[in-house]
Amino acid sequence: MKTTLVAALSLVAALTLARAADAPPPAEAWRTVDANNLVLMDTRYGEVAIELFPEFAPEHVARMRALLKAHFYDGKSFYRVIDGFVAQGGSNLDSDPNWPALKAEFDAPITKEPVFTPLGSPDLWAPEVGFVNGFPVGRDAKEGRQWLIHCPGTFAFARDNAPDTASTEFYIVIGEAPRRLDRNLTAFGRVIWGMQYVQKLKRGDRNIDNGVIKNPKDRDPIIRARLASDLPPGKQPHFAVIKTDSDFFIKSVDEHMHPGTSFLVRPPPNVLDVCEVPIAVRKLK
Repeated sequence: MKTTLVAALSLVAALTLARAADAPPPAEAWRTVDANNLVLMDTRYGEVAIELFPEFAPEHVARMRALLKAHFYDGKSFYRVIDGFVAQGGSNLDSDPNWPALKAEFDAPITKEPVFTPLGSPDLWAPEVGFVNGFPVGRDAKEGRQWLIHCPGTFAFARDNAPDTASTEFYIVIGEAPRRLDRNLTAFGRVIWGMQYVQKLKRGDRNIDNGVIKNPKDRDPIIRARLASDLPPGKQPHFAVIKTDSDFFIKSVDEHMHPGTSFLVRPPPNVLDVCEVPIAVRKLK
């Protein structure tokens, strides 16, 4: 992740914490993550938790659940890691006869549920952006379509040049938001916990084989990956995510848009990048 992005996110986080100290989120502003949508991925650095979003890409989520139940990723690796871009993991195969290619789910129909909360700020990549159930979303009302945005932490399937070729290989966005990938690959989740461990993954060289780490011994392994719902009830971790249609979140977004802090010598324009809005997450006991 580039220093400029880190600084920007740190500033937003600092402003968020300052406001949160005055008014912490009330209990009704949180939702609990469904264990059947919670992926737990063990790396040598720590456990990463990923929330899936089946409403946007049901077939890809179904495939991920099947892969996890088959322990497909256990012992595989992050084989293509490009600094400032993505960390890609799996078997590094163009195709797998056991897992046929999926039809692309680059976007989904606009629906009333879950509720879309508009950001209210112009965007270069979409007619409108906002949030659905804690996920950054773009949408086009004229087309009647919406899609998950490639913000840091976005979880998606890689593919070959043809659109309908995703099968098993996934990637996580680890750098600045590569918005050019929006609606060009199927995004269906996001990292909600342990992003610091993803950032520790060993990098490849972008200029050599497009970032693929040639020697398997130099790659960081995926020790194991599973669904939280496949663990015994007493062993399942629980996470809560801020409701992005809650009054608390809507108010906090407005405060980000109009920071009103003495720290800023020259107040910025009242615009906000959708990927800079922090989505609060907490791990429950």
